[in-house]
Amino acid sequence: MNKNILAVLGGTVLALTGADASAQQLTLYGEMDTSLDYISDVGGRAQYRADSGLIDGSYWGLRGTEDLGGGNAAIFRLERGFSVTTGEPFDDHPFYVGLQSERYGTLTLGRQYDTMYDYFAPYTLTGGAGGTAFAHPFDNDNANNSWLVSNAVKVASATYGGLSAGAMYAFSNAAGRFAQNRAYGFGAHYDGGAFNAGVAWMHIDGRGASSVGAYDTSVLPGAGLVPAEVAVQREDTIGAGMSYALGDVTLGAAWSRSVHTGVSSADGGAPLPSVAFSNYEVNALWQVTPAFTLAGMYAYTNAAATSAAHWHQGALQAGYQLSKRTDVYTEAIYQRASSGAFAMINSCDPSGGRNQLLVSAGVRHRF
Repeated sequence: MNKNILAVLGGTVLALTGADASAQQLTLYGEMDTSLDYISDVGGRAQYRADSGLIDGSYWGLRGTEDLGGGNAAIFRLERGFSVTTGEPFDDHPFYVGLQSERYGTLTLGRQYDTMYDYFAPYTLTGGAGGTAFAHPFDNDNANNSWLVSNAVKVASATYGGLSAGAMYAFSNAAGRFAQNRAYGFGAHYDGGAFNAGVAWMHIDGRGASSVGAYDTSVLPGAGLVPAEVAVQREDTIGAGMSYALGDVTLGAAWSRSVHTGVSSADGGAPLPSVAFSNYEVNALWQVTPAFTLAGMYAYTNAAATSAAHWHQGALQAGYQLSKRTDVYTEAIYQRASSGAFAMINSCDPSGGRNQLLVSAGVRHRF
């Protein structure tokens, strides 16, 4: 971030927190996450690396609220991701503006999280304490939010008797091709105190078919099950999850299925096998002390395709809070693929075979 950008941000903060501060609030916030990793097999060789964002992607953001009276407000959110280790910027965080009502809910417009992330992901460990490396293979259900949705209009209800729901529509923005690279979905959540549950569904037409549409291209098993960047003619994803708190231990379970048909290479358009993933996960989080947490999960993923493949994945994580804003962590993730498939833990390059182990230690700071 150069001095000119800092000057603009500083001026914006001063302007919006000046004379009208009682009606308008602006918050500058963010997070930095960096780690040292060991990966047992990347293309047949061990890898040692300095990493950024292994649990949470590092980012900075601005969040604003203007009181409109009567329990209503105008809101906006602007975030930008970056690599702590290289300084590279990432377009992996939301930008949106909207209206909020204490009585009815929220309407937002912009580049946003989809309904799978909002209503299903919290019951997976990748959508909670575990973070990036705990995602299901290829993040096929988007529980780790590998892809945000552009051109999106999203509504989220207020909570009534523990129940809340939401829906989203994302435009293709292509003239004469209204259904080319568009998306829509819905989700619902129940908060019963110790017991919580959620369900979500997303549908995408013509994913990656245009650069101005709802979603970027995806990554799926290509020829020989080697990971490939692809466009997808039709994609449907559904997920359901639940959690139950027993004192200091929270137990969770999640299931999802994503079906990808009309798959083609993003480079050249060559047809590739359609694929349907089914993911099954159980997880647990133990708050050992107010500062110390342990988390673990096991997930099984089956891919029905021209060549069927499946993956087993187990993971453990320990975190210790040094202060309100700073914590340290260590984690280990092991993945084993079926014969003929490649192990590829999320955030890692593919292994040279069926097995891959990631061991990491890192530090996070929030501001």
